[in-house]
Amino acid sequence: MELERIGLIPRSMIRIMDRFYQQLSGSTGDPLVKQFRFSKYLLLTTLKSLWILILVPLFINFLSKNYLFRPLTEYFWNQKQAEIFLNFELQERAFEEIRDFEEKMYFESLVQPLALGEENQSIEVHSVMPGYASLPQESSLIAEQNFEQKMTELAKHYNQQSIEAITNLLADLMGLATLGFLFVNMKMSIVNTTAFLFESFFSLNDSKKSFLMLLFTDLLVGFHSPRGWEVIFQFIFAHFGLPENENVIFLLVGTFPVLLDVLFKYWIFRHLNRHSPATVATYQSMVE
Repeated sequence: MELERIGLIPRSMIRIMDRFYQQLSGSTGDPLVKQFRFSKYLLLTTLKSLWILILVPLFINFLSKNYLFRPLTEYFWNQKQAEIFLNFELQERAFEEIRDFEEKMYFESLVQPLALGEENQSIEVHSVMPGYASLPQESSLIAEQNFEQKMTELAKHYNQQSIEAITNLLADLMGLATLGFLFVNMKMSIVNTTAFLFESFFSLNDSKKSFLMLLFTDLLVGFHSPRGWEVIFQFIFAHFGLPENENVIFLLVGTFPVLLDVLFKYWIFRHLNRHSPATVATYQSMVE
């Protein structure tokens, strides 16, 4: 085995002299400056990418919804077909409002003579509207006019809701297509953004990382999360004009959070356990 030769001056002394020379020449700040500039570049790239990924799809969604899809949908829905309701549930809501309006008018017609001190006045009753309610004969003309006005308002309202649901679907598809286009054409920026976010997360101490993980899991898959998911799915169904089937919503509430929980645990096992085992131990202690 060949032994390494030792010079007249030890190598440790040479390294010390090199550091001293770098301090005198001011070159020690260059790596720090470069690191600072690189971190600043990553931060600006992350903010720019997030703003683009959030604002551009929303802006395209707004423009396409109000200036493209809404006029087209109104034209085809109002001119090319005769339907008012997009689905059976909207029709049921309209019928329910009509029944409530009938009962309200019938009740007001009975209470109004009493309020005017006409308790002893005989009231002849006769039916003027379809349904369960009947109205006094003396107020039948006014009631009929109010009923026709209410029917017209409901027809316009639910016709507009049907148009709104179709417009929302088309505009959201356009927004998703825009988001997919941005993901394809911003690969490098997205990689830098992901790296910066992960680096920022892993730079926290174990307690803060565990707290954020616990907050995330409790909000999405915690004990009280099913009610929140139910509200979210009801909003999505109403947003797209889909019939709100309770069985379908309960099925989604029972499966979607479980899927998120499995993916999160897989991420902990696959990545976090390798890079930060202390955080995993702290998180498990907080959960227990």
